[in-house]
Amino acid sequence: MPGRDVIACNGMMGGYVQNGYCKEALEIFHDMQCESDLSPNDATLLIVLSAIAQLGYIDKGIAIHCYLVKKKNEFPLNGKHGVALIDMYSKCGSIEDAISVFEDIKGKNVDHWNAMINGLAIHGLGELAFDLLMEMERLSIEPDDITFIGVLNACGHAGLVKEGLLCFELMRRIHKLEPKLQHYGCMVDILGRAGHIEEARNFIDDMPIEPNDVIWRSLLSACKNHNNLNVGEPVAERLIGMDSSNSSSYVLLSNMFAGHSMWNDVRRVRTMMKERNLKKIPGCSWIELEGIVHEFFVQNKSHLQVGEIYSTLDNNPGTPSSLCHPL
Repeated sequence: MPGRDVIACNGMMGGYVQNGYCKEALEIFHDMQCESDLSPNDATLLIVLSAIAQLGYIDKGIAIHCYLVKKKNEFPLNGKHGVALIDMYSKCGSIEDAISVFEDIKGKNVDHWNAMINGLAIHGLGELAFDLLMEMERLSIEPDDITFIGVLNACGHAGLVKEGLLCFELMRRIHKLEPKLQHYGCMVDILGRAGHIEEARNFIDDMPIEPNDVIWRSLLSACKNHNNLNVGEPVAERLIGMDSSNSSSYVLLSNMFAGHSMWNDVRRVRTMMKERNLKKIPGCSWIELEGIVHEFFVQNKSHLQVGEIYSTLDNNPGTPSSLCHPL
């Protein structure tokens, strides 16, 4: 383009972020700052903060925060920019900064409360998230369905079963919000993480809407974590029937068999994966230290039988650290 305006740059950055090319989006923003006279508008800064949050580049996030403070009359934090800042700090690992932003905002709306609750959920601070919901009740701030998804998610990660059940009933009976699939999924996760496998299975049976594969997989993961093969095996078979191309169901079932030393069944499941050319997607995480982002992933061990991996870990106590390789 011979001449690019801020709208064209925003469109390109938004397309990059939507498709996972967050670094490229930030490069365009850098070009806007250094090579043109274009000033960012509301949409520009929201897109940039989203890209920063996904990358974990907290130093760049702090720079944007300083810019927003400098231009507070033009970009007030009691709108979408405050929400984006809370979300960015939470996802970049600094829940303290997220709380600081949240507390400094005057005239917070439900979106700010939702962003803070979800940030606390990310960091496993379930009690604080639940307390925020109670504070919303005290201040007569009407929560929405996103609020309850955040609180239920936080309760699940913190093992707060009673609080989760209370939250679910509060949503239905007091605020008259009809639970959606995500809310039911959170409840299954809360019960499953706490080891209430039978209750979670019964909860799914009593749901007024059809459970999806995510809910079944949440139950299957709980069965694996709590070594419940009786419930887990039929759930895994159901999941494989629903989507035979998803490797996670096979892996969870295989791990459950391995936990019971049922090596013939482990080999049977792994053979099924091999015949269908399925491989487990390795997990990945990253952290920024002193301005440098370090990325970690779990090395692909698909050529090993699960039993062999268990044996390796048993015989070599130092092995787990070698399963994560820094890029």
